[in-house]
Amino acid sequence: MTPNETYDALEQWHLLPATNFTWRPFTATAIYVDSPHARRVYQLDLADDTVEIFRADPGSELSEHFLPYKTVTLTTTQINQFKHTQPVAS
Repeated sequence: MTPNETYDALEQWHLLPATNFTWRPFTATAIYVDSPHARRVYQLDLADDTVEIFRADPGSELSEHFLPYKTVTLTTTQINQFKHTQPVAS
């Protein structure tokens, strides 16, 4: 899985901020999202069918220090949508 695929899935599931934001890869299954009101990391966990969302630690000056914010459990519909968008391995 690539960061672009992670971004596409999160966008399709309407889990990203509604406001303007920028994003960049964080890991293969996580992206960093910077919006005017928050800095977050969204990590897609296909083994558990969840999206873990982490928020920047307001008490830390470290730009890469994030705390757990919330977990979104993916619905069967979301999981099936994602599987249909993935290329079939040959």
